[in-house]
Amino acid sequence: DPDPNPDPEGERPEPRDGIRCSLGSDSALSKPLDEAFSLWKKLLENPGIPEVRSLEQTVSSLQLLASLYRLQGKPIQALESFLLLRSLCRRLGDNLGVANSLCQLTRILLQLECPSQAQVFLEELELCLGEDKGSE
Repeated sequence: DPDPNPDPEGERPEPRDGIRCSLGSDSALSKPLDEAFSLWKKLLENPGIPEVRSLEQTVSSLQLLASLYRLQGKPIQALESFLLLRSLCRRLGDNLGVANSLCQLTRILLQLECPSQAQVFLEELELCLGEDKGSE
């Protein structure tokens, strides 16, 4: 009996069958992120450029950490991670990285309906972009 809708790749999952997390697995997923955040915070609490194997990889790791917190629906932790990233990028003289961090901070604060706090980062972003424009 031939199937009227043959699907050569097998069953296709429904969009609602995407990633599912229970509260227990959410906690299990958060623990490593929280530990990583704690380690990054400790590493970056001292002034100056941290002594790490790869500064580029460190920046990428902080970006990933902040993004994972956002995906988990943890905006406060994402804010804290982007603040760490902004601090590191400043130390490295990475204006593009600073600007990206400020954009992300502003976006999260607007999503949290905190426009006055978002305005502070937006003004800092304007200054940052002005500095970058002046250096061209």
